[in-house]
Amino acid sequence: MRRSTWLALGLSLGAVLSGAASAQTTVVFWDFFGGGDGARMKTIVDNFNASQKDIVVNRTTQTWGNPFYTKVHTAVVAGQTPDIMTYHLSAVPAGLQKKDLRPLSTADLALAGLKITDFQSNLVSTLTTDAKAITGTSNIYSIPLDTHTFVVYYNKDLLKKAGLIDASGMMSPMKSIADMTKALQTIKSKTGVVPIAFSSNQDSATVWRLWYSLFLQQGGSMFKDGKLYLGDLDTKGKAALDAIADWTKQGLLTKNVTYPASVALFSAGRTAMMFNGNWEVPTMVDAKAKGTLKFDYGIMAFPALYGGKASTWADSHELAIPNNTKTPISADKLKAVMTFVSYVQKQGGMTWAGGGHIPSYLPTQTSAAFKALQPNVQYSATAAKDATLEPNVPIFGVGGPVYDAVGNYFTPVLLGQLTSAQGISKFKTALTTFNK
Repeated sequence: MRRSTWLALGLSLGAVLSGAASAQTTVVFWDFFGGGDGARMKTIVDNFNASQKDIVVNRTTQTWGNPFYTKVHTAVVAGQTPDIMTYHLSAVPAGLQKKDLRPLSTADLALAGLKITDFQSNLVSTLTTDAKAITGTSNIYSIPLDTHTFVVYYNKDLLKKAGLIDASGMMSPMKSIADMTKALQTIKSKTGVVPIAFSSNQDSATVWRLWYSLFLQQGGSMFKDGKLYLGDLDTKGKAALDAIADWTKQGLLTKNVTYPASVALFSAGRTAMMFNGNWEVPTMVDAKAKGTLKFDYGIMAFPALYGGKASTWADSHELAIPNNTKTPISADKLKAVMTFVSYVQKQGGMTWAGGGHIPSYLPTQTSAAFKALQPNVQYSATAAKDATLEPNVPIFGVGGPVYDAVGNYFTPVLLGQLTSAQGISKFKTALTTFNK
């Protein structure tokens, strides 16, 4: 064989070997994060990709809520799923019922250097309880990323003017609905602003979170003996709705305001407080850093207003693998996916916590860095303890029909279009229909 032929073959073989050596495993990742959460997840993904030679994560952000879960289910049915995705813990029961989630074994977690005991126990126990009730097994079907919950943001300057700030700059404690109502009336009379920024216009989620927190604090439950329970709604459910409607009627709570408008009102100093999720922490931190926030603020866990435990609505962002039975995930792809999961939990934990979330991965949650993180430290320990998840019935959770029922029957009560008794009655009928 001529030398030129050998040379050509050598060059071709070298190219093949070089290509093989540089081949990357692409991990397709779907999430639903926008705003500050989206920016933080982008940072985590970019940093992961920069740290890897053989794996690259291709991230696509889908629409939050029902559109996301509908798209996931469609992808599972078609056998054309992402390799890894975000999920809400509250949506897991519905996901299990639709068979959209692949079980994660101890061996799978070990690929990421993780074990179940690495995570906040109530999140894992809820996951396995849901799985046992729906699938008959106690497998874990998603990996907790955080706890996010309902908190109170407050304007220290306005509360000081109302005489509701103590010497240390903390908001005066409120231990009952009457305490809260009196404080709000004082704020309104002494500052002239609507006390609470709260969104109800096209935002059934915020209405649900406040109502459910007040319902829980009375000892209310919608899940008993493994099934939907409606026995507390006419009493404790109505009392919770009455409280919110009364605050709205008195002008103590913003009425018919959209979510962005509620955040803007508080950020502009036009309300003294805001009832919202801890995911708005970056909004406050960024505004303070830019100098656009003209007041001093604080954040506290949602208070116990019925004399007992401060049970508060909460959910958890999760990482999950779709249950693609038509094209099951390969061993190599699974290893790449779990390598990414490990990075998100271990290296990305503090980046994610910067979004206001409480990390579920205990080494991060108990770290000195997280315990010193402001303003998270003001609410995180109490909020994590009081966090109470949604009923583990498939009709509940993000993307579930209960959100529509809240918008259809609770929001009109706040607008004076239905009585609280009518709203609760229609809500019960809707839940019964959904649960058939």
